[in-house]
Amino acid sequence: MDFLNSNLSMQSAQSLPVWLELAAMMITGLFGAAVARGRNTPIYGTLLCGVIVGLGGGMTRDMLLNVKPVAIYTWYYIPAILFAAVVGALFFSRIIKQQIPNLLIDGVAMGLLISIGAQKALVHETPIFAALFCGVATASVGGMIADVLTQNRAEVVSQAHWLGVSLTLGTVGYLAGSIFFNFYVGVVVAVVVTTALRVLSVTKNWPSPNWSKQGANS
Repeated sequence: MDFLNSNLSMQSAQSLPVWLELAAMMITGLFGAAVARGRNTPIYGTLLCGVIVGLGGGMTRDMLLNVKPVAIYTWYYIPAILFAAVVGALFFSRIIKQQIPNLLIDGVAMGLLISIGAQKALVHETPIFAALFCGVATASVGGMIADVLTQNRAEVVSQAHWLGVSLTLGTVGYLAGSIFFNFYVGVVVAVVVTTALRVLSVTKNWPSPNWSKQGANS
């Protein structure tokens, strides 16, 4: 336990790289706008979904940590994510209709969001389980909001082929990699684990763990 606490303290001292946080939000905004356009959402709604998907998780994380939302108090975040949303709507809406490209982009985006969520929690010296929660929340909240806006059931709470499991295990992988090695190893582990589980669970048709039929019907 002392070794873990020591590693947590060392890791917490490493600030989150701004370029990585911005890249994670832009990739997610691109993906969100592409998905929204694929659902026949009008232009304004498509761009709004892209921005919300890009910003939602990070803003939720910052509020949980009781810090100023970086995307609101830094001028270039919203323009950058809006630009990514435009690119996603114009050039990626058809690409993500193909299963493998969709899963790869989604997995990379989720892995990066996990990393920035968990790392910022570590920077603010939260307990390990709080960092785990922040990682999962950062990667899922924006998508849930966009699903609601486009009148779809939030994917993370539906039979979404291990989406929740992949986010959780990806965050655990990030924490293990960053604590025992370094931040960038954690990012790689999070991206690889999340993407691999997303691709395998969908292509192999592994449904999310569910209650028994009797419990589901009650």
